[in-house]
Amino acid sequence: MKKQEQYVDNWIREQTGLGSALTAENLRAWQQERVREAEIYAAEHAAFYRDRKEALLSPEPGQHFFITAEDIRRRPEDFLCVSPKEIARIITIPTSGSTGRPKRIFFTEEDLMVTADFFTPGMAYMTEPGQLVTVFMEGEQVYSIGGLLRIALERREISTRVHGFVHDLKEAEQAAQGADCLVGVPGQMALLAKAAPKLRPKTVLLSGDYVPQSVVRRLESIWECEVFQHWGMTETGYGGGVECGAHCGYHLRDADLMIEIIHPETGESVPNGTWGEVVFSAFARKGMPLLHYRTGDIGRFCPDACGCGGVLPRLDKVMGRIENTIFLHNGDAISIHQLDEVLFALDGVHDYAAKLKQNPEATLSLTIEGDADPDMITEFIHKKWSGLEIRVNSGIVERKRKRSIVREK
Repeated sequence: MKKQEQYVDNWIREQTGLGSALTAENLRAWQQERVREAEIYAAEHAAFYRDRKEALLSPEPGQHFFITAEDIRRRPEDFLCVSPKEIARIITIPTSGSTGRPKRIFFTEEDLMVTADFFTPGMAYMTEPGQLVTVFMEGEQVYSIGGLLRIALERREISTRVHGFVHDLKEAEQAAQGADCLVGVPGQMALLAKAAPKLRPKTVLLSGDYVPQSVVRRLESIWECEVFQHWGMTETGYGGGVECGAHCGYHLRDADLMIEIIHPETGESVPNGTWGEVVFSAFARKGMPLLHYRTGDIGRFCPDACGCGGVLPRLDKVMGRIENTIFLHNGDAISIHQLDEVLFALDGVHDYAAKLKQNPEATLSLTIEGDADPDMITEFIHKKWSGLEIRVNSGIVERKRKRSIVREK
């Protein structure tokens, strides 16, 4: 669908003013200037950056300035560059698998409208004026994901129905009726496809969690639709990057974010095509600019050109979080994304939660939502991780944040 269109690249040409001079090199130079301006702004207005002004603005040779999730957890208010009265929304992100302090991310109205600005060209790959989009993500407020998508799509004369996360399949099926495009979390869309196989959306956008290829194939087969993927996180202001019709990497929100890939241990940038840790600088944000933020995600820039003819670097599919990769006593490693690929390949698994206890032996406890045979689940997992003890229970999985493997003591 519309594989030759370059909606995001064209938007970046306009936003940056580079026009026909848009190249990867010119864009990076433009971004570096914006990041420098944001560094000066943050050092003048935010306590965290002001206390580290020299390290931020004049680092020693070989030194790198980064911020981490732990920095935000300690004192999120120290990142504010505006009065609290100017904050339109605060997102609290619980800490997975621990009782540690949550992250709190602050946005001004202007910051959130910048996100809507990106959603407009991003959604153009999978929608046409006059169509209907149903959003199965949070949307009670105007500044929620659903609310921002509504604003973005109205600019292209596209109707939006914001249903919220799927809790009742019959209600979700009714909300999806007649929609040309569905937006939702991978596991929930897979569940809806099984419950309502006669739905015929033209396109589906998967976001909010890792996207297993097994889910993509399932949706394409059942609904006979085209499936697109989005990468982003709360810290990026929701939007981060989106697939075009060529489906070979995420076209990035380069007019608002500078994405870098670094070596997780040295902090040095790695060559294009090399896997490393994803770092971003949200230089367009006024309320809480996050500069040189280490996401903990494992990613790389795509080594090959995009089939749409775009000239800018694209982010390859993010392969999980460093902190969510657990090394077992026998030398094996297990991550939530690997579990996704194994479990969502089974028709009877609609969603799941995972806990791992490593003392004295490695025991993986799974709560499975669906009707898959527990013995079959155990057999599938043992094919990949033979040293694990598996315990499988049935239950309802409450999804309030991205899935992770919870470590148990």
